[in-house]
Amino acid sequence: MGGSKKWTAAGAARAGREARIATAEHLDGAPIARLWQAGKLMYGYELALGQVDGHESIAQAMLLGGMALAPPYPRDWHDAAGLVLADEVEALRTAQLYVMSPQMCDVVLAAAQTLTFDDLELVDEDDLPSPTGMVVLPHPVLIETIGGNLSDERAYTWRAPSRIVRPTPRGTEDVPAVRISAYNDVNGPVQPDSFRDMAARAAAEGTPLPPLLLDAVRCQPFRFASSPDQRAAFQDYIDRAARLGEVAQEQAAAVGWDENRVVGEYSPGQVIKDVDNRFTERFLYAFWRLCEQRIAEVRDPGVNHSARVRAERAGVSPEVRVVDIRAAARPAGESPPTGRDWQHRWVVRMHKVRQWYPSEQRHRVLYRGPYVKGPADKPLLAGEVVRGLR
Repeated sequence: MGGSKKWTAAGAARAGREARIATAEHLDGAPIARLWQAGKLMYGYELALGQVDGHESIAQAMLLGGMALAPPYPRDWHDAAGLVLADEVEALRTAQLYVMSPQMCDVVLAAAQTLTFDDLELVDEDDLPSPTGMVVLPHPVLIETIGGNLSDERAYTWRAPSRIVRPTPRGTEDVPAVRISAYNDVNGPVQPDSFRDMAARAAAEGTPLPPLLLDAVRCQPFRFASSPDQRAAFQDYIDRAARLGEVAQEQAAAVGWDENRVVGEYSPGQVIKDVDNRFTERFLYAFWRLCEQRIAEVRDPGVNHSARVRAERAGVSPEVRVVDIRAAARPAGESPPTGRDWQHRWVVRMHKVRQWYPSEQRHRVLYRGPYVKGPADKPLLAGEVVRGLR
């Protein structure tokens, strides 16, 4: 899924379709995939363990239940990884596939960064453009995690209805939710030594990595009003993750590994800082709301015979939806900038509102606007620099 070629709808649909198939096949059968996921689970378990004062069974239930997995849970992390991957393969194979144009991706990134913790508590099942979905971005998005590492996210999946399974004194409780996952770009600019080591091992075992690498799985509850205690517990989780990330980086440096290696062209201004580990939720919620408001235009690029045969053999739908910003989103008479040496792109004439719907007795997030201004080959100004957002 190289990002150097000019983006086209047909090319993006083909690449997204092939990436979905290859990734599902890899997660379903490659031993290295299970080993990698087991390592991620153990890292998440250490975070959960600190939150529950060392109660191992509760920590495991918090971790796996937060991924929509139901008890009983296996004692072995390798077996637990198998459950997570089997669930993800099912999500990949049943998802409606979307690919996003560069301009639409710019708008979603800008919109995502306006969303607050309170906004995410408005997420509801009817916000989703389809019950299951996978969206592939036109290029990797560089994220600085709360642990201090860099990641290059390239795709997300979601599935509903789902549930968070939470431990209680009497057993468990189910919280309605959407299950989401994030994928890194295997060929992206972030190439930590641990990843390179794993990629080399995968190739040696005859199971080279697919275009997408599963990074994280979790659930976003529907219309969930968190209590002050729950918010305090979440902040404690963020603080622990930051400290554990620092320790992990120190340990990697001690053995000579560079875990923030970035290759190719790279500008620090392109990095989005994920301050609370919820960038994935923000990005998807912004994408869902923009699709629902018809700021986005969703179209079918068609499927040729060979693509249809390949998809059917893999047990997935060959259909792809291309998501672009509507041409009408640019004001009449507005033309692309000319005559100046523009160094950036930016999103203008867009702002976020929380609209009250009396018939539903709830607020929903709405975006007014937007459009992207500036040359297509220049970096997007984001965060506080995007003056048109609030």
